[in-house]
Amino acid sequence: MILSLVLYLLIPEKVQILPRWVIPLLGLLLLIPLTIFNPRRLSRETTWSRWLSIGLASLLTLANQVTVVFTVRQLLYGGVNGPDVLLTALQVWVTNVIAFSLVYWELDRSGPVARRDAAQWSTATVDFRFPQHDGAPGGENWRPSYLDYAYISLTNMMAFSPTDVMPLTHRAKMLMAYQALTGFILLALVISRAVNILN
Repeated sequence: MILSLVLYLLIPEKVQILPRWVIPLLGLLLLIPLTIFNPRRLSRETTWSRWLSIGLASLLTLANQVTVVFTVRQLLYGGVNGPDVLLTALQVWVTNVIAFSLVYWELDRSGPVARRDAAQWSTATVDFRFPQHDGAPGGENWRPSYLDYAYISLTNMMAFSPTDVMPLTHRAKMLMAYQALTGFILLALVISRAVNILN
């Protein structure tokens, strides 16, 4: 989360609707109570902490999508130079991977705290089907960690589709489709236009 907030600070102000410090400040204000509540390990959860976690991931995702729109707008209507656009596209792409990984991590089986509880594990809505759950030895006790969701997000941004992890619910499919569309726009439109500007 801190890496994505730092990356947001580095995005040029001309592709942001708000001053560049607003989103990182809001992110930190949401992150501080969550860190105080669970300083070392995600072991406790209340209704407010759950909604705060989802809100933090959603804020980062929404801010990043707005930055994508403003980047495309600058390409179409504003005078931009190639290096700025390439740097912005890279920052937005990396932040998108982090933001969607947090969203997936928070949504699947009611979130990271609920996934630790055996009773909630068996009754919660399964958003993603991992290969470890398909009869692999030791798979019955396996639980996904944040890195598993980061991997889903990274491969979805690169391949524009799920690879080895399948989305099962409509919300997971729609989120992955939206993330893939964003990745496609960044790679196909923004980067190609920036290369054109460089030439």
